[in-house]
Amino acid sequence: MEKNLSTYNRASSLLMERFPLIALMIARQEEKKLIDEPISKVSVEKAEVLYFYGLGTGAAYFEYKQWLEKNRDHQLVFLEDEPGCINAFLQLPQALEILKDPQVHLELIGKKGEEIDALTRRFPVKRLEVTALKSKGPFQKLRLKILRKTALTHALHLDRLHGYQPFHNFIQNLKQLPHSFYANQLKGAFKDTPAIVCGAGPSLQKSMDLLKTLENKALLIAGGSTLAALSSQGIMPHFGMAIDPNLEEYRRLRNSFAFEVPLLYSTRVHPGVFQTANGPFGYMRSGIGGISELWIEEELGLLDPLLGEELSSETISVTGICVAWAQFLGCNPIILDGIDMAYTGNKRYSSGVVEEKDLGLKAIDDEKSAADRIIRRKDRSGKLVSTAVRWVMESESISHFAKKHPQTLFLNATDGGIGFKGIDYVPLQDAIKSFKESQLRKKVFDEIQKASMPKNTAKLIEEKTLELKESLAKVIEHLLILADQKKGSKALAEMELKEESAFFYLFYDIYQVLKMDEFFWTHWLDLAKKYKAVLG
Repeated sequence: MEKNLSTYNRASSLLMERFPLIALMIARQEEKKLIDEPISKVSVEKAEVLYFYGLGTGAAYFEYKQWLEKNRDHQLVFLEDEPGCINAFLQLPQALEILKDPQVHLELIGKKGEEIDALTRRFPVKRLEVTALKSKGPFQKLRLKILRKTALTHALHLDRLHGYQPFHNFIQNLKQLPHSFYANQLKGAFKDTPAIVCGAGPSLQKSMDLLKTLENKALLIAGGSTLAALSSQGIMPHFGMAIDPNLEEYRRLRNSFAFEVPLLYSTRVHPGVFQTANGPFGYMRSGIGGISELWIEEELGLLDPLLGEELSSETISVTGICVAWAQFLGCNPIILDGIDMAYTGNKRYSSGVVEEKDLGLKAIDDEKSAADRIIRRKDRSGKLVSTAVRWVMESESISHFAKKHPQTLFLNATDGGIGFKGIDYVPLQDAIKSFKESQLRKKVFDEIQKASMPKNTAKLIEEKTLELKESLAKVIEHLLILADQKKGSKALAEMELKEESAFFYLFYDIYQVLKMDEFFWTHWLDLAKKYKAVLG
């Protein structure tokens, strides 16, 4: 077909204006023949971003144009791995309309989708859909990669955009530090002691009777919801853990009867958690509480190695941290039980956590939340089961961690679920056959007594918190000028606010978190005032 030079040149100019790197990459590419394919419609009503693999003739744009027009925040992202297809697309009349639309984006990807990581950081949304042209063939690996990366980037973005909320937890929980033991001092304290890390999956119920007999044979470690599941059956783990900043964490632990179990925490955890148990409470230096947590650790001289340094970036569950804790203690072997990571029997949790009605998996999937999208996986018996993106991430993050520690034997005793790559399944009754009796509860108590926080912890926290408060007040003064709410030199204000410790500890990534628009300084000022309210 003879090239329409007028359309091609105008479209090329638009491409150079909006996507210059792509324009440069395709300039010398030979055109590929485009097929006018019918578009299979998918539900995008609740999606914020639609990733469409295969540009083709751009027909997907017209199929989803009404959805774009409904909300200016809706975004359509075309993914294309054939530069020649983009070159051919530029001579089509519709190319001009499509490239002019600011809600349409174009990304040239490699065969392995290496660009997805950076792309999802540009669109850190909660809800999305991924589909493709039929001519692109199977695209499930690409789809899963987009969902996984989006689940992670959304969690991180939300954490920073509403950073004053976990910061509120941080400030409240600093009061606990002087009265806590320092968990990182227990490194290697249980060398070659067997450990069982429990999850709250439905299959945990099958292990309850056996777990009741293991108090003096293996360290039992459980986090969050699992504490409620185990304690409802009279099983008290040797260590519990709580890290989630949301109210749901408090509600789950409120159902727990593990009142005297040592509870490890991060400063981001919901403060209500401390009302659900008597402790002892142990502060763990793990790097999951953000830069504010690292700041107070440095000020207190808590510079020991981070717990779980070799956990992958996709570790978003307390279970992964529990596994890291077992390895940190020197435990060997480490047995995983009740970690289904699947809707076993159409249930998410073992009994004792929450009352679960029959789950409507389709309804969950229709919400389009990246982390909770339902996918099908084979369980260890080869049968297809329903799981979620977050559980695939959890499975692979634990597999990654186990691979990083070949000197430790990891075994999976979970009766159901999707399992872990590289970790063999062994029934719990077989895995524990060689375990010997030991006074583990006493040893836990003895080790905790030796792991005290620095004596001047309370005084240092008071002093450093006051310094941060004073620095934040100066940042706000500078932002008032930048937001045109006070007279002064804007250039000087921006320069000086970047020298404040509050900028470094609270707003170090503000230029990535907020949109760089006309309201940037006002939005930053509003955020800074919320931090000020937290500090009082």
